[in-house]
Amino acid sequence: MRTDQAEIRPDPTIALVDDLLGGIGRGEIRVPAFQRPFVWRPHQMLELFDSIERGYPIGSLLLWQTDERVPSLDEIGGLAVPPPPDGRQVSYLLDGHQRVSTLFGVLNRPLRDGPAEGEGDWIWQIYRDLRPDPLGSDRYRHHRSGRFSPHLLPLAAVMRTRDFLRHFHRVELTVKDPAQADALIREAEAVAQRIKGYKLTMVRLQGASIDQAVNVYARLNRTGTRMDPDQMVSALTYRKEQPSLASRIDDIVTAIADTGFGELPRLAVFRSLLAIAGETDIMSPRWSLVADYVQNRLHDALPQTDRAVRLAAQFLRTGVNLPQAKFLPYSHQLVLLAMFFHVCPEPSGRQYDRLRRWFWVTSWSSAFAGATSTVLRKALAEMRTFASGAGDLDPDVGDVRPMPESFNLNSARTKAYVAWETLEFPRRLDMLGQPFDVVKVLEAADSQIFRHVVPKDSRPANRLIFPTTPNTGVLAALKGLSPPRGPGLFDGNPELSGLVGRSVTEQILDSHGIPIKAWRRLCEGGNGNQIFVDDRTDFLAERIRAFADHLDVPISGRLDVPLAGSMADDDWE
Repeated sequence: MRTDQAEIRPDPTIALVDDLLGGIGRGEIRVPAFQRPFVWRPHQMLELFDSIERGYPIGSLLLWQTDERVPSLDEIGGLAVPPPPDGRQVSYLLDGHQRVSTLFGVLNRPLRDGPAEGEGDWIWQIYRDLRPDPLGSDRYRHHRSGRFSPHLLPLAAVMRTRDFLRHFHRVELTVKDPAQADALIREAEAVAQRIKGYKLTMVRLQGASIDQAVNVYARLNRTGTRMDPDQMVSALTYRKEQPSLASRIDDIVTAIADTGFGELPRLAVFRSLLAIAGETDIMSPRWSLVADYVQNRLHDALPQTDRAVRLAAQFLRTGVNLPQAKFLPYSHQLVLLAMFFHVCPEPSGRQYDRLRRWFWVTSWSSAFAGATSTVLRKALAEMRTFASGAGDLDPDVGDVRPMPESFNLNSARTKAYVAWETLEFPRRLDMLGQPFDVVKVLEAADSQIFRHVVPKDSRPANRLIFPTTPNTGVLAALKGLSPPRGPGLFDGNPELSGLVGRSVTEQILDSHGIPIKAWRRLCEGGNGNQIFVDDRTDFLAERIRAFADHLDVPISGRLDVPLAGSMADDDWE
C-alpha cells in the first residue's frame, strides 16, 4: 500500500429501513455526484419490495464516511434532500444507489390520491395488493392513476402512522363488509411491519481519501451491474474541481434536446468524444484502460465534441429532415457525422450532398447492424478522409432496401422509413380535415401513434399517424370519409381532378399517401383490406424509388424483399 494513502477501516452496522431514510432526510447520507444516475427498470423496483417482505437479502450498502465535502446529488429518488449538516461527518453512498433511491423515492413520497405530478414520476407510485394473491411476486405493482382502491396499499403510507391511519379510515368507510375491511387492515399492518422491521447491513468506510473512495466505487461496478461507459470513465477520472465527464455529456445532450430535436443517444455522444480525442477503439468495453489512457485528452476534447455534435444534429434536422433524434436509424451515424463536422465544420455543397446520400444509403441497409470495433474504425477513417477532401464517400448500395418488411421501431429501416414519410408527407390532415404538425406529434408521442389501419398486417403501409375523435378507430374514420365524387371519375387523371378542385376526402388521403383506389378498396371491406395495404405499399414504394433516384441511389426489384442470405431483421444496432 502506498504510504500516502490513508488506512481504510470498514465498519459494518445493522440498520432498519427507517434509520436509512432518516439519515437521508437529515442530509447525513448523500449520493456522490460521480455515481451513475438512477437506471432501474420498474420491475426491479417491485422485486426489491417483494424481497424485503419475504425477508430475502438485498445486499449490503457501502458508504464512505468522511469530513470532506464532495459534490453530491440534491435529489434522491426524485425527492429533494437537504444539504449536509455543518460540522458533522457525512456518509456518501458508494454502492446501493439504485436500492436506496427506490426505498427513499417510494416510501418517503407524500401520499397522494391521483396520478403523479411529473411525467415519469409514476415509477415511484408502488402499491401492495392486499388480496390473497396466488401469483406471489405480482403482489407489488405500479399504479399510474393513483386512484384510491381499498385493496391497494400505497407504500407511501407505510412509514408514517398518520398517512397509514388516514388511508385505512377511508377503507373502512368504503368497504361495507367489516370482515373484509378487517382482513385488508390486518394484511396491511403485517406488510408495514415487515418493511419497517427489515434490517439492512450498512458498511461504512472510515478514513478513506476521495481517490480511494472512487477506486472502491469503480471496482465494485466492474464486477456488478453494468454502467454506461461514460459514467464509468467519469468515476475513474473524477476530479472535484471540475464537472464530471458524464455531466458534460448530459449538458450536450440536453442542449440539443432543448432545441426540440429530442435526446441524442448519450453513448453515441461519448463515442464521438472518444473518436475526436484520438481514441481508435471507441467500442472497447475496457473503460478503465480508456480512462487511464485518455483522461486528460477527453476533457480537452469536450468543447470540440460539443461543436461537432451540434453541427451533426443540425445536419440531421435540416440536411436530411430527421423529425426527431429518436428516429436516428443507427447511433453510429451520429459518431461518424460528428467526426465529419469536427474535421470539416463548413462543408462544400458537394460534400453536403454526398453526406446526405451516405445517410440514406446506410439507413436503408444493414451498414452498422452489429458493428464491431473494426467496422467502426474503418468507417471513421473513411469519414475523416472524406471530410479532409482527400477522398469520396461511397457507401455500398448493394444492400439497400428502403421499405422494411414489417413496422418495428427497433429496426433501422423502419426509423428511416418514418423519417422519409415525414419528409414526403409533411402536411397532414386529421379525419375532420384539420391540419396538424406531424413533427410535433412525433415529438410528444410514443410508438402508439403509429396506428394500424386493418388488423393482422405488420407492413408499414398499414400504419398511419391519423388523429381521430375519441373512441373512433382509424379504419372507421377512413371508411367514414365522404365519397369525393363518382367512383373512379378522375382516378389516374390528376389534371382533370385539379380543374374542379379537390374534395376534403381527397386532400385527407393525399396528405397521408393513400391512393384513392386503395381507399375505395378499404371501404369495400372483406378482401379489400388486404388490397388496401397492397396498393398503398406499391404507391409508397414508387415514391421512395423516386426519392432514391433523386439521391442517385440505384434500386432494383422490390424495395421490401431482403437479399438472398440476409435476414429480415438484420438492421438492428
